[in-house]
Amino acid sequence: MKSQSKFLFTSESVGEGHPDKICDQVADAILDECLKQNPLSKVAIEVAVRPGLVIVFGVVHFIPQLDIDAIVRFVLKDIGYTSPDQELDYRTCQVMDCVELHPSLFNGISSGLEAPDDEPAGDQGMAFGYATDETPQLLPLTLHLAHRISRELKAAHTNRILPWLRPDTKAQVTVEYVEDEGRMVPTRVHNVVITAQHTPGVPLEKLRQGILDKVVRKSIPAKYLDDRTAYHIQPTGDVGVSPSGKFAGVTGRKIVVDTYGGWGAHGGGAFSGKDFRQVDRSAAYMARWIAKSLVHHGLAHRCLIQLSYSIGIAEPLSIFIDTFKTSKFTSDQLKEIIRKNFDLRPAAIAKDLNLIDPIYYQTAKNGHFTNEKFPWEQPLDLVL
Repeated sequence: MKSQSKFLFTSESVGEGHPDKICDQVADAILDECLKQNPLSKVAIEVAVRPGLVIVFGVVHFIPQLDIDAIVRFVLKDIGYTSPDQELDYRTCQVMDCVELHPSLFNGISSGLEAPDDEPAGDQGMAFGYATDETPQLLPLTLHLAHRISRELKAAHTNRILPWLRPDTKAQVTVEYVEDEGRMVPTRVHNVVITAQHTPGVPLEKLRQGILDKVVRKSIPAKYLDDRTAYHIQPTGDVGVSPSGKFAGVTGRKIVVDTYGGWGAHGGGAFSGKDFRQVDRSAAYMARWIAKSLVHHGLAHRCLIQLSYSIGIAEPLSIFIDTFKTSKFTSDQLKEIIRKNFDLRPAAIAKDLNLIDPIYYQTAKNGHFTNEKFPWEQPLDLVL
């Protein structure tokens, strides 16, 4: 008899206007500008925000000029911080540029890619990738739906469908699953939680009904909703209060939102503001590419990959793979397939996944594994 058990699992997403996400987007917009000027730029940027103030600090290398102030204001305008009664107004907020040139950060790392295949990792670190066949995107359904809600909230604001919405939003989705011999089979959405920043004076019931009709029901397929599904929209009833609480944010505080919504594992390092030499980011993209390729080709129903690196060394120190007993292949056989198909050195990852191109601003907006246009989201044709 098959072993089955029911359980609930929850994942969260945040909107582009969430304070931490503002910081991620600013950091990656700066990285993109550096790469436009020099594709081999070395970049390590951090950002912090509070009402009326954006602070940018960190180090860059090989950049002749960098207008931090202009980049920050572009990002804020793009997100939707365009009103003087918001926490940040792109026209009037203060921007503190504390970015410096600090070549010594990269001791032991070449000043370019003179020997591309041997360009070593810029730091020690471990990174995880995860894939599951419970959705066509090979992402957990909980995270997929939470991100869809965030995108629809943004669209409802931008397209004036719900004109009173503002950019700072949070969404949470709980799904009921059946575990069937290692596979995660979603059966229904148990509950949805949404809190949204909005203009003052919107009646609470109008806000709740509008978000339910124009966002939730557009984001979640009807087959997952039933008369038991609970909706907690603006649950505290606060009007005009930022869902993030006190408005403050820094880069790298939404790493679970950025990755798999609590499924799989996370290496601990954040992504935004880092160039490919920092394997917290590049190896995480590679690990996702590997896991998605294996699941896409039916070699496993679920797959978790870990890669670990040392500063100054190009090859990974270890490869770990867990298919949760959903594969007919052994771990050793799958590792052999991985080594046959993927070059795991940082410079090779950068070339295979176009990581010296200015593609990063979009990754910081709605999860790093949600856009099918990203190279790591396009499964590789494996040689077995």
